[in-house]
Amino acid sequence: MRLNRVLLIGSTGYFGRLLIEDLIRHVACDLVLASRHHFRSSGFQTVVADLGDVASLERALAGVNVAICAAGPYQKLPTTLAELCLERGIHYIDLADDPGFVQKVRSIAADHEHNASAICTGWSTVSALSGLLAKIAAAGIMPVHSIHIQMAPGNRGARRTGTIASLMHSVGRPFTVIRNGVRRNVLGWSEPREFVFPSPVGKRCGYLVDVPDHEIFPQLFGARTVEFRAGSELQFLNACISLMGRTRQNWAEWSGLLQRAAALLSWIGNDYGAIGVEVSGSGARRACIIADSRAERIAVMPASVMTARLLSGGAQHSGLISYTDWLTEQDLRRECERRDFRLIVEEL
Repeated sequence: MRLNRVLLIGSTGYFGRLLIEDLIRHVACDLVLASRHHFRSSGFQTVVADLGDVASLERALAGVNVAICAAGPYQKLPTTLAELCLERGIHYIDLADDPGFVQKVRSIAADHEHNASAICTGWSTVSALSGLLAKIAAAGIMPVHSIHIQMAPGNRGARRTGTIASLMHSVGRPFTVIRNGVRRNVLGWSEPREFVFPSPVGKRCGYLVDVPDHEIFPQLFGARTVEFRAGSELQFLNACISLMGRTRQNWAEWSGLLQRAAALLSWIGNDYGAIGVEVSGSGARRACIIADSRAERIAVMPASVMTARLLSGGAQHSGLISYTDWLTEQDLRRECERRDFRLIVEEL
């Protein structure tokens, strides 16, 4: 087996293309691009692989050391790739943000805890980056009372159907959060809260969105409150989506129409953005990653960095990888600087 062979599922999607760009720049690997249909890509080997077709996945995984799933939205995806990777001792990474999908993969990994494969699920803005930022912000603050996570995308960022469908899936849908140690029922894209990011992002209003952090972080950090919010820099767009949520309709079915509407607004606003985490307990601290341009690249950094670490063999990784221990603060800062991002930690 060639130890630098990486299979990327979902390579023709928006985040797949962003990940290809990051891997080319920062990771020495033999990249194989996979899609459900035949396609050509200059300079890369391509294969046909469908997550619903086990035989096609088995063929695509031949000789692979790391497999990455960048397909989405994850609400509808099977966990076949993760299962096959565990059976074959292949490292697995996905960029999932759906709580149900992440929990399924985590359960599968728990059943194979002595397997040599590293299983990295949720290796994107959530929960790999939000987990690291929460750990950095929580240093010396014990016990942790609350963790507030907020994502601030630029309005000129991704406007692709899969991305929008993933976002719209939780609009108006009920889910639970832990608040003051008690489970509370909330609705997606409700309960706005302001978060102050460093310049140039500044103050941003965010709305509740269901992510894996709500289920995982209370136990991981011992926090009594965990909430994740996201919000556009266009407040009128936030208000419209929040209003849509009150109808309780399945807005994910309208993602194609919403994509076209969003494209009409893409000339407004900026392409900077951020992910930030505020932790409070015996003290309070905020940790943020800021991108001054093309902020959507933040989402693919964790998968790219983890791929490099798995291929290098410098650190031994196996089983279900924790969101808090896969990078040190110093390593995270270095990786941010390589991509012209900024890691900023502030006392509150």
